[in-house]
Amino acid sequence: MRLHAAYGYDYPLDGLIGACKYGRQPALQGALANLLRQQLQSTHERPEIDLVVAVPLAPARLAERGFNLPDALAQAVAATIGGRIAHDLCVRKRNTAPQAALDRRHRLRNVRDAFCVKRRCDGLSIAIVDDVATTGATLDALAKALQKAGAKRVEAWVLARASDHKI
Repeated sequence: MRLHAAYGYDYPLDGLIGACKYGRQPALQGALANLLRQQLQSTHERPEIDLVVAVPLAPARLAERGFNLPDALAQAVAATIGGRIAHDLCVRKRNTAPQAALDRRHRLRNVRDAFCVKRRCDGLSIAIVDDVATTGATLDALAKALQKAGAKRVEAWVLARASDHKI
């Protein structure tokens, strides 16, 4: 799986993402999606993508938060690089602990087999979209589920990538 990150997870972006997700400021989703869109438009890389999939939240976390930032980011990716959004292709099979509080080893264990793909993806190129990549554990777990369902190629697109010292 190849990871594309628009920005580093640094000031002020880290604060904006945190305010959106944990400060319950869903209005920031549009601004963050525009940042991702602008960065994607400035790159010459245009991989052929069949489907765009947002990393799904567990139903309980979605109900608590009221929105899923990766959904807004996935809209921006789909509009910029092509491909259609598959809103219902992937689901989180179980609630997992928030990754932000875990170290690498626990992150990997936390999301192992956490995702389910609802239908076959034979031969498709799929872009997974998330807000932040730290260890890549969540993206890797979802990519494995998609590959198991037949995806030919899976790439990950994130708004921000944490540097090693923040993992």
